[in-house]
Amino acid sequence: MHTRLPVFVLAAAIGFGVSVAAHHSVATIYRENERVTIEGELVTLIYRNPHSYLHVMAPDRQQQPRLWAIESSSGQLLRQTLAAASLVPGDRVIVTGDPGRDEGTWRMRLRTIERPRDGWRWSERPRK
Repeated sequence: MHTRLPVFVLAAAIGFGVSVAAHHSVATIYRENERVTIEGELVTLIYRNPHSYLHVMAPDRQQQPRLWAIESSSGQLLRQTLAAASLVPGDRVIVTGDPGRDEGTWRMRLRTIERPRDGWRWSERPRK
C-alpha cells in the first residue's frame, strides 16, 4: 500500500503539469505586437475546444510552401458567430495574425481571415 502512494503522487503531479502547460499564456507563444499576413489554400479546419486551428498552405518569405498552423480559441470563434461550415478545404484565404515566437514553426494566432472569391471576412472584436 505504501509503495503505491508515491506512484500516485508522481502521476498526479505530472498530470497537473500537463494541464498547466496546456493552458499557456498567449504572449509566451506569439508576438502580439507584430502582424504577419499570408495568402494560401485552406487545408484543414479543426474546430474544437479549447482551441480551433486552421491549417493553410502558403509561401514563407522565401516563397517556399509551408503548412501554417493558425490558432484561435473556440470561444472567440463562437462569439463572432463563425460557423465551422463557413470555410472549407480548398478555399483560398488571406490570414493575418500574431506570428509565433519561434522562427520556423510556421504558426500564428488568428486576427483576421478573408476569402477573396466572395469577399467573406472575419475579424476578431477589438479588445475593450
